[in-house]
Amino acid sequence: MSKDRFILLKPGESRLPLPPGTTVKAGAADTEGRFSLMEGRGHSDIPSHVNDTFDEFVYVLDGELGIDFDGRTHRLGAGMCALLPRGVTHATRTLSEAPVHALRLSTPGGLEGDVQDVAEENGDKDRFYVLQPGQARPGRIKVPPAFAAKARATDIGGALSLLEMVVAHDIPRHVHHKADEGIYVLDGELIVEFDDRTEEVGKGQFVLLPHGVPHALRCGSTPPPRVIQISSPGGWEYFVEDLIEARPYVSAGGRLDPAKLNSIAAKYDITYEVP
Repeated sequence: MSKDRFILLKPGESRLPLPPGTTVKAGAADTEGRFSLMEGRGHSDIPSHVNDTFDEFVYVLDGELGIDFDGRTHRLGAGMCALLPRGVTHATRTLSEAPVHALRLSTPGGLEGDVQDVAEENGDKDRFYVLQPGQARPGRIKVPPAFAAKARATDIGGALSLLEMVVAHDIPRHVHHKADEGIYVLDGELIVEFDDRTEEVGKGQFVLLPHGVPHALRCGSTPPPRVIQISSPGGWEYFVEDLIEARPYVSAGGRLDPAKLNSIAAKYDITYEVP
């Protein structure tokens, strides 16, 4: 059953045993091959290599990471991120005295395995990008900073979307019929209602919400929680854009109306429960 794929990990917990400093938050087996998410802390450098079968997305939480790509070293500090496309040679190394603390996401999943085989470079270098803190990928309309798209579905062949979000308002109970949702809490506390359980998810924790099971998200702290939100397959950012345009219609008294939301959510395979 889909609900059996629910995951809630405390800070430092791992789905698979790996060397100290590296944890698997979600592996390919957990996400039906959609993506893998790893968290690392350390000074380990990865020499020049090519990821043949997956795109890799790196988000730096602390420290300074160097990415050697196409003859240039890009310096990524806290809050910065980069997309490393498949089929292109690159290397990563620690540039700070302090350990680098970073999230590494791959799609399709498989980053947790033996994936550092060097192969012929044949990828699209133009897909590589680096974002500064607070910067987002451009979309159809300008959205508030609380919904910063760090990776859009169009960046990664539709496989996933990744947003840095502030959950300042409660998100009513709903079902994603196709997309799995992964959430890593950067700051604050998020209240997650999943099926018939309620969990408090704090800084450094990760939760996987598999498709097909009702869930809701609520703000559990002041200031409100800031999270990394992964949707796979991608497309969540398009729904956010439509929702922002329709906000006067779908909300009343500062709260979202589930019945009105469904008129927008249907084309994204999302259904909100109507009381």
